[in-house]
Amino acid sequence: MQEEFTPALSEYPANVLLRVMSCRVWRVHTGGALLDRFVGNPTPRDHHLPEDWLASTVEARNDGQGQGPDEGLARVQRADGTPGPLLRDLLAAAPEAYLGRAGTPELDVLCKFLDTDIRLPIQCHPDRAFARAHYGSAHGKAESWLVLDTCAVDGVAPYLLMGFRPGIRQADFVAAAEARDTAALIAMLHTVPARAGDVWFIPGRFPHAIGPGVFMLEVQEPSDWVVSPETTCGDFPLTPAQQWGPLTPEVGYTCFDYTGERVEAMRARTSPPPTPLADAPGGRMEELIGPATTDCFRVERLTVSGTFTAPCRTGAHIEVVTAGAGQLHDGTRAHPARRGDAFFVPHGVTAISYTADEGGLVTHRCRGAE
Repeated sequence: MQEEFTPALSEYPANVLLRVMSCRVWRVHTGGALLDRFVGNPTPRDHHLPEDWLASTVEARNDGQGQGPDEGLARVQRADGTPGPLLRDLLAAAPEAYLGRAGTPELDVLCKFLDTDIRLPIQCHPDRAFARAHYGSAHGKAESWLVLDTCAVDGVAPYLLMGFRPGIRQADFVAAAEARDTAALIAMLHTVPARAGDVWFIPGRFPHAIGPGVFMLEVQEPSDWVVSPETTCGDFPLTPAQQWGPLTPEVGYTCFDYTGERVEAMRARTSPPPTPLADAPGGRMEELIGPATTDCFRVERLTVSGTFTAPCRTGAHIEVVTAGAGQLHDGTRAHPARRGDAFFVPHGVTAISYTADEGGLVTHRCRGAE
């Protein structure tokens, strides 16, 4: 449901950073304690609000559950700290000013803090071709995982399930899913440790699951499509819509890419090394997810120890602070920033100057591909 909004570029200029508010989203899985600790909440706990969608213009799909209309849509924060308009409505009011282009107000990327204290169901997401054919959508859901923190849960070390092992056939996978043989399904995928600092790319149609005790920054295509043959998420029963979305199970099973590979090949394909972009005494900038990995989105990491200035190379982007504290200066205003903060950076911002506090500052720039 879109609220009425009168553009006010004087209040929300298109040449300054716009701070966005926390946007916790209901999910079928539980988690959130690591996220709470990360942002400084005094009473961290696990519950059904385990994700924070950062500067999001994407609605969450919860099959009638959750917190109601507009779930997943982030709000801009006013200068006095109170909630401002939905970011999507602000962009719709002046897309050329904020995005540098006319047309749709949706961003070409979705960023989330995601935390889970249980294993998520084995799943995949459509690539663009499958999304066009079966969802009527221009976007699939390729995604990347930037692991920020982990913890053991009930004595189980944090892990990820990624990619089919060699020799797995669709018939085997379907048979195990229909028999609800969880152990057999898990055995079909590689189990890899989850470690803070790891970066993974999850292409469309790639089978995967996040294990318990993993907290990450997830950057992905702007959609919420998921395909999962498992009938529960922890103790929570899944509806057919939560398993398959608008698909039938027969079509949903074809969304999985059943190509098996050895774990070494899987790692080489899905764990890209960072590419240096700039290095100076006050900081450095690296590309974590770039055109060599995907044509869907970009992720850059800035590690600042003093003062470091980096141009905003293309269009608008989302800036997420993942460590430390300091200031971000857009050429007009200085914005205090600390771990957990997120900003929408309009098209009119041409460069950002970063100044770190004593403990340093790390931010991630997340944007659609050029």
